[in-house]
Amino acid sequence: MKVQHFEFSAYETGIEKPAVGTKYTLNGVDNYNFKRYQDAYDDSPTNAFIIKTIVNYIVGDGLIDKAGKINPHTYLSKQDLRLICHDFKLTGSAFPQIINLSSKPVKIKHTPVQRVGLNIQTDRNKSDFMEVNGYWWCWDYKKKYQFPPKFIPMFGDSQGIEIMHIKTLSSEPYFPFPDWFSGLKSAGIESALIDDAINHVTRGFQGKTIINVNNGSMMSEDEKEAVKKKVKEGWTGTENADGVTISVNESAEEAIVVDTIEPRGRNDQFVTYDETAEIKLMAAHSAMNILFQRPGSSGFSNNADEIATATDSLYLGVINPMREILLDAFNQIFKKIDPACDIDFVNFKQEKAIVSDVQDGTIEPILSDETSKAQAQLKGSVGGVQSLLEVQSSYAAGTTTYESAIAILDLIFGFNREQAIRLLGNPQKELQ
Repeated sequence: MKVQHFEFSAYETGIEKPAVGTKYTLNGVDNYNFKRYQDAYDDSPTNAFIIKTIVNYIVGDGLIDKAGKINPHTYLSKQDLRLICHDFKLTGSAFPQIINLSSKPVKIKHTPVQRVGLNIQTDRNKSDFMEVNGYWWCWDYKKKYQFPPKFIPMFGDSQGIEIMHIKTLSSEPYFPFPDWFSGLKSAGIESALIDDAINHVTRGFQGKTIINVNNGSMMSEDEKEAVKKKVKEGWTGTENADGVTISVNESAEEAIVVDTIEPRGRNDQFVTYDETAEIKLMAAHSAMNILFQRPGSSGFSNNADEIATATDSLYLGVINPMREILLDAFNQIFKKIDPACDIDFVNFKQEKAIVSDVQDGTIEPILSDETSKAQAQLKGSVGGVQSLLEVQSSYAAGTTTYESAIAILDLIFGFNREQAIRLLGNPQKELQ
């Protein structure tokens, strides 16, 4: 008896190791790993939504010098700041370019990660052996012979143009993995599900279809190809879904036979894997479900206290650690302009107002015209009235506390405290 052993390969993330020893060290062949992260962003709506939201929290209202010495955005535009933070979150790396004049930075620009390579010291006799001592810039490493890479000194080594590498915490020495690396497979699953759905739609919502045309032996190869083309045109695509096809045959034996192979439980499997991928991606990003719900979800099951607590947790566990790494790099750059400066991020004005209002119920949030208009439309809509009734029912059932209900009516609908109390009534039981 002969026994055969089969080895099934495990799923690979597709991440390549940097090849040290060449003129420039890239993050995979031609910086492929950066493209891998970008594809996981472009092809996974959930991944893109979480990354964009976290980047918005990180950037907030921009940078400020707490010492009042300089205006950071004179040197670093808000657009470049956002792009640097986006690269840092998406890939775990960011490469700000510092343009110096008379040994002082005059501009800080964003440099796309896929255009940067590392210069690593490979001479064993040097004290900086295997350390990064510069960078290479190329428009496209796939066309490096057309666009020869240009060496750029690392920050602190030049009076002209320099590059700094901002890295997230990682065990990788040269190119760190992003903090959501464990969710890379889940982003791939979501992307594959979307591709499958597109294919299912373009096939006219049919499974795998086998169309048997009889009497093939009587046809020439050209006639067979013509029949294949004509049948395919009439049976595929959304424009042919639920259509009528008339087949005229000499006999029943010559009739066209159609067999459809439909995977079992296709729809249930799709929903299960889609929801699983979403949950795993949120876990990989340490994203609170209460703050990163699917766009379009509704309801008031989560009260304002829970939202405030989740927001605090997001800042403590995700936003602030990332800001700390970014600020350490930014302060190194800006202190070359003025050693007394102290650069920091500014939270959203709306966010600060919400936190203060939830805490003491006295500070009115500063709302934009767009927010005020949206609140006014919500008050006068049928859905808005239904949502108000849900808030009242939630408070009456004891699911939502009195102050949380007041905060919801204030922050979501725009009612002031006096109006909110009139809608809810006095908390007689809570005062006793």
